[in-house]
Parts: sequence; structure tokens; C-alpha cells
Amino acid sequence: MSGTDSTSPGDARAADIGALLAPWTTAMGADETGYTHHVLRVLELCDLVAPPGVPRPSDRTEFRVAAVFHDLGIWSAGTFDYLPPSIELAAQHLRDTDAAELIPTVTAMIEHHHKLRRAGAADDPVEIFRRADAVDVELALLGRFGVRRRGYRALTRRYPDAGFHRRLVTLAGQRLRTHPTSPLPMLEW
Repeated sequence: MSGTDSTSPGDARAADIGALLAPWTTAMGADETGYTHHVLRVLELCDLVAPPGVPRPSDRTEFRVAAVFHDLGIWSAGTFDYLPPSIELAAQHLRDTDAAELIPTVTAMIEHHHKLRRAGAADDPVEIFRRADAVDVELALLGRFGVRRRGYRALTRRYPDAGFHRRLVTLAGQRLRTHPTSPLPMLEW
């Protein structure tokens, strides 16, 4: 190869995300591709839902770290009450990479990503991340925050579901059977 890099920004992003997720490959097992693709879809959706003038979220460390770690507690801690372990994994990563100043922002992004109401102004990282995750979890069927269905379908062709949504339904069903009074502990009003 010559001195130029022939990879696209999306390919480089996928490689970076894959490297960040690599320590949990074994824990994720068959869910690895589905979760990796969810992370990549959420990052691209952050770019799509961010208002004009906001620096591209997918290029920002806080968005990449929040995206990688936001649901990882499902596999790292083996629980559907995954926000606390996901937050701790993200905080440890930020401490280990000398980015501890981002811990409050990333913590809020993960903690409130399933909030049912606004989590801030449209340009707030927490709200951008919440909207992006909601679009993907809801398969762009409910609130799309300006994301066109055609655009979402193109995104799912690039990063297929690979069983991610089916896994969420299975985990929710298991949680409902074992914790009928708290079936979705991650939801927040």
C-alpha cells in the first residue's frame, strides 16, 4: 500500500470500536456482532440527530466511549440491570486513558440514555445520545428525531441487526419472569 490510507471514516470507526470492545468478546459470545453493530448505528445516529453547529459526535471521545459501554454491563456483569456496571466500565476506561475529565458527561450519557423524556437541550450530549439510542432500539418506528426511515434502513444494511433486538426481547422476558415489579430497571421518566 502507498502512503495514503484507503479506509473510509466508517471503516476506521468500526476498527476503533472493535478494539474497544475486544476485551469483552468472550463475555458477549454470540451477541458480539449484534452489539457491535448497535454501537456503530448509535454513533452514526448521533451524527444524524445532532443539531446543526454541533461538532460531529461520532468523532468525539465522549460519544465513542458512551456508545461502546452504554449496554456492556449486560454481558460484563451478566445482568439486565446494566446501567451501574456499564457506567463503572466506562469510568475505568476513561481513567485508564487519561480522560477522567469526561467521566461526568459519559456517566450522564449512559445513565440517562433510556430516559423517556428529554434529558436536556437538543445540543446537549446526553440528549443527542438518548435520541440516537432510542431511534435504534425502537427501530426508527416511534420518535425518529429527524432521521428518515430510508436513512435508517441504509444504516441497518451497513450494520445489520445480527439478532440484537431479538436478544433484548429475550432478556426483557427473562427479567419480567424473575423481577415482575421491575422488568425494565434501565427506564427513567
